[in-house]
Amino acid sequence: MKKLIAFLGCILLLSVSSLSAQNLQLRANLSYGSSALANIGGYVDHDGNEYALVGTDFGLSIVDVTDPDNPAIRFTVPGANSIWREVKTYHDFAYVTTEGGGGLTIVDLSQLPANVNYYDYNGDGAIANQLETIHALHVDTTKGFLYLYGSNIGSGNTLFFDLSDPANPTYAGEYVYPGGGSDAYVHDGYADNDTLYQSHIYAGFFTVVDVTDKANPVLLATQVTPTEFTHNTWLSVDHKTLFTTDENSGSFLGCYDISDLSNITELARFQTAPGSGAVIHNTHILNDFAVTSWYKEGVVITDVSRPANPVEVGHYDTYAQGSGNGFNGCWGVYPFLPSGTVVASDIDNGLFVLTPTYVRACYLEGKVTDSITGFPLQAASVRLLTTTLTAVSDILGDYRTGTVTGGTYDVEISKPGYQTKTISGVTLSNGVLTTLDVQLAPVPTISISGTVLDSLTGQPIAGAMVMMSDPDFTFNTTTDAAGTFSLNGVVAGNYDVTVGLWGYVTKCSGFVAGSGAFQTELVPGYYDDFTFDFGWTVSGTSPNAWERGIPVGTYDNQGDEVNPATDVSGDCQQYCYVTDNGGGTFSNHDVDNGNTQLTSPVFDATIYSNPTIEYYRWFVNTAGTGTPNDLMNFRLTNGTTTIALEQVSITSPGQGTWVPQAIPLTGLLPLTSTMQLIVDIADDAPGHVLEGGLDRFSITGQLTVGLPAATAPASLTVYPNPSNANFRIQFDQAAGLVQIRILDLQGKLMSNLTGLDLEKGLINWGEQVSPGCYLLEAKQADGRTEYRKLIRN
Repeated sequence: MKKLIAFLGCILLLSVSSLSAQNLQLRANLSYGSSALANIGGYVDHDGNEYALVGTDFGLSIVDVTDPDNPAIRFTVPGANSIWREVKTYHDFAYVTTEGGGGLTIVDLSQLPANVNYYDYNGDGAIANQLETIHALHVDTTKGFLYLYGSNIGSGNTLFFDLSDPANPTYAGEYVYPGGGSDAYVHDGYADNDTLYQSHIYAGFFTVVDVTDKANPVLLATQVTPTEFTHNTWLSVDHKTLFTTDENSGSFLGCYDISDLSNITELARFQTAPGSGAVIHNTHILNDFAVTSWYKEGVVITDVSRPANPVEVGHYDTYAQGSGNGFNGCWGVYPFLPSGTVVASDIDNGLFVLTPTYVRACYLEGKVTDSITGFPLQAASVRLLTTTLTAVSDILGDYRTGTVTGGTYDVEISKPGYQTKTISGVTLSNGVLTTLDVQLAPVPTISISGTVLDSLTGQPIAGAMVMMSDPDFTFNTTTDAAGTFSLNGVVAGNYDVTVGLWGYVTKCSGFVAGSGAFQTELVPGYYDDFTFDFGWTVSGTSPNAWERGIPVGTYDNQGDEVNPATDVSGDCQQYCYVTDNGGGTFSNHDVDNGNTQLTSPVFDATIYSNPTIEYYRWFVNTAGTGTPNDLMNFRLTNGTTTIALEQVSITSPGQGTWVPQAIPLTGLLPLTSTMQLIVDIADDAPGHVLEGGLDRFSITGQLTVGLPAATAPASLTVYPNPSNANFRIQFDQAAGLVQIRILDLQGKLMSNLTGLDLEKGLINWGEQVSPGCYLLEAKQADGRTEYRKLIRN
């Protein structure tokens, strides 16, 4: 049944001139009060009047923007209440989708500005009366076909409709991705001349499909996008480049050469506010400009005429309430009205009517090479001084950057290990490519040698792993049988040195390269902050296995961490174990379809009295259908018997944080020299998002072997030990003590007691230090030494 719609609604024009703007002039802002806006389209009637077709949470709002300074709501087409609403046009009809139900709303616009009619379409033929919810749509205006995405039919497959009669779509078929499952769900797409470019959001790639034969679509190509949450696609004017958006934190406008579908090539990634976590949403291409909505950053115009070097040339921030990560702000933008007027929908702040000035960028490109060898230099930084613009050279030494503002600039080129060069007076002009090739001279290097010893015996340690790093360089090596190592090609300067070996406590310290040889001592024991690979093993059935690395944070729709963004603070480096450390969208790279198990190397618990196993663990179980029901289990084996240490579930405290655990081992099972920790995390049906982490594993307790014989002073006692506060260190004043040192397990000196301190005969120590294990070293005048292990609870 067709329905006549009369004028409905009122407007409120707001002044928001204080918002950030460049080459986009605000003409008007139309508030919708507490109603939220969704996507937006446009239409021109037979009299040349221009309209914004605004998706709202209550339907479609038709706004006359012929006078951009005075937009006026003419009609409202009601629909199911939903925050998702998309609209596209073909001839005199608008097609409106929503996830709220009711099928496809078809709006006859041919009688504007007098009135509009609308009705709902629920499918015909093989899908008669089945069509209810639809996420998005696109029209192939060249061939006259409508494509619906993410509907309730199938697994969100793409549905085809013939628009030979635009008022009465005819079902023509569907495309089902061969991979099936969540990979088959298509969130959005672009169609032109019987070629379909689909966004598989959950799988994180786009597909190119030939749909000439609607009964037999042919998959031509697939391509993963930058952050693997492919939201929308749009084709360049010459059909050689496809542009994509990924709807997640820190996402990109991706640019792909698709001229050869057998060899799709990523050309560039663009961000409007690098480092902010800004989320891109929808992009459109107009005359080699990408006009894009970026949630909290507003509308951005990017010159993509050189698609390997996209440059921002226009910006209007519709969202004054903040910036960066999050899904508030600009939902959609429509740049195709004949007058050039751009209309944008902000979820929170209403309709924005803008006048753009399209300006070509000033392009700066070139190659960075080694001045001696002529080889290309990758990862060289090219900065346009007095701006925030920085480019980084690729594997071929090529860099690309640009600015919207022409002028004369100083350009700084730098790379670790090379002498920085600044080139003054580089002139950049709009629409002009300036080529600047640069040669960098390497800086001199030196050789470093070092020794690693056992702190208790003074003997050399063979096979110790050594990492020497600063913000620019990392060197790795291993000690030989004499406990020595050497490194060549080191640039003089300040470095962090981390040394470790299974069976010793990893130690980190500072070192000035060029100040002489390096020497350090390791304390026997078991400690692993995963700076090094000590041989933990991974098994299980899930493809999303445990990985050792620097964690890459992922965030749910509320901005909460799912995969951790950092490891536990206070250890030597930033490494830990996490499950499938892939980044991207929080529902990707989590544990799926089975379990993944992490098993420690063998450790000898018999060398301690009253040992305690300690670690930090991370657990998140969220999203999906029903209550999350997945588990992370910690078990301990002595080589014969295996026991449960801890089970972590959704009800366990500390979800989404690093939780410390300390479990005494005495009495749990017989302690042996073949102990191992086993950490198993499993995704059970129905599936939910699941992430686990492990960091700072250690065994603490008083060592019973490996210490020199206790030769003096026999009268030295420490109590209580373990202690919740102070240790009372008592000794005979006649015992001939000359020094008492207390060190942590990284070898850091905590206290050094000499002279008058030793004459007291009783020392209280420990109240101000953190819980953990410490080593007391007591020396006599004749050089004899005794050790005590201090455990601070």
